[in-house]
Amino acid sequence: MAKAKPRPAAAILLLLIFLAAAAAAVGAGSDAETTGGGGGMVGVDGTRFAVAGGGGRPIYFSGFNAYWLMLVASDPARRGKVVAAFRQAADHGLNLARTWAFSDGGDTPLQAAPGVYDEAMFQVATVTTVTCKPKRDVLAGLDFVVAEARRHGIYLLLCLTNNFHDFGGKRQYVQWARDAGHRLATDDDFFNSTVVKDYYKNHVKTVLTRVNTLTGVAYKDDATILGWELMNEPRCDAEPTGALVQAWVEEMAPYVKSIDGGHLVTAGLEGFYGAGAHESKDLNPWGIYYGTNFVETHRARGVDFATIHLYPDVWLWGSAADAQLAFLRNWTRSHARDADLYLRKPLLVTEYGKFLWEGVAGANRTQRDYFLRLVLDSIYASAARGGPLVGGAFWQLLDGGMDTLRDGYEIILPEDRLAATIIGNHSRQLAQLSLNTGEDVEKEAAAIRRRRKSAHRNTRTQRGWSQW
Repeated sequence: MAKAKPRPAAAILLLLIFLAAAAAAVGAGSDAETTGGGGGMVGVDGTRFAVAGGGGRPIYFSGFNAYWLMLVASDPARRGKVVAAFRQAADHGLNLARTWAFSDGGDTPLQAAPGVYDEAMFQVATVTTVTCKPKRDVLAGLDFVVAEARRHGIYLLLCLTNNFHDFGGKRQYVQWARDAGHRLATDDDFFNSTVVKDYYKNHVKTVLTRVNTLTGVAYKDDATILGWELMNEPRCDAEPTGALVQAWVEEMAPYVKSIDGGHLVTAGLEGFYGAGAHESKDLNPWGIYYGTNFVETHRARGVDFATIHLYPDVWLWGSAADAQLAFLRNWTRSHARDADLYLRKPLLVTEYGKFLWEGVAGANRTQRDYFLRLVLDSIYASAARGGPLVGGAFWQLLDGGMDTLRDGYEIILPEDRLAATIIGNHSRQLAQLSLNTGEDVEKEAAAIRRRRKSAHRNTRTQRGWSQW
């Protein structure tokens, strides 16, 4: 027997009842899940990260970059790639994802104009009145990413804009100001224009105070989020010694804290030294300035931990393999020393990668895998002896079938077994580290030192070493 169609008034009443019940369920679920991706809100304890309520035990981060998560999640046809990425990461013990919480202007904007946001990039829900049931046609965007990270036990480091023009960044902010009639000379006016800084602050406030439509938890209260990164790789040609970026960070870090005092904040630096005190400019690639001060900027009020990036094959393109290896070792050691002596803050390698494209001399998997071991062993050795270098995130994680996002650095875990094994073993070592006694830690650190020496000897004999 066919069911009678509900009258409009009855349909509306049923819909309201359903939505009220759903909202109550979401609220109850969010209360039960406020511990977040890795077990609770993360804070800092000297040069270590520690989970609130974890009895003071440190937490170490084995992470990945996937800048594309929000963009792909906003497309219903591709949302499964986000789920697959988190599932594969969790299966290999990864506990940190670094991704973009911005897309400024362009064809797929989160922020189409200053203060104008595309809800689809956050979350869209539609309702069909025929069945009187809510139907989520687009479980999209940043809300979905945060919810999936939480479900898989993975923390998020969310970046708020870009130094480069990809996905808008500082160039788009400056252009918006020009379109509004303000005379700005270069993209670096992003750092000192009052109008542009107000645009940026509005974006910060919008994202941090956003209430996730899937979890019912405001971003600023969600323990899934490790922290906020002010900008991806800030640089400044207009003032290369670092003063302009320094002043900007000194203004923006406390502003973020004024809205969200519970989460950590970092500037997003690559680690380039400037002209300030304790800055080792000679260690910069080619010994030049890039507009930042590693030590001084990370000392700014409101900045909780330090970051570096690591791309010796690109930064020293064309140089000999031994020079690139020496740079890698000096770069990590110098920044770990500075974080310990001058900052007393944790240090993360928030991007590291080895170029892997066909036809590029030396860009082979053997050398890439050796690079992974070298970086990850350095992180573990520091963490094991109580040093400040306590985690990292490789660039970048992709799922299979995402060929348009390949950039020569991608790691697809199901298709790259050796890299997956190296990363998975490192993740397990870091997870175990917080549980080990001091004697256990020293034994493992000694074993890593022996393995590193052996791997270095073996890898030098492999084909393609000449360009590393």
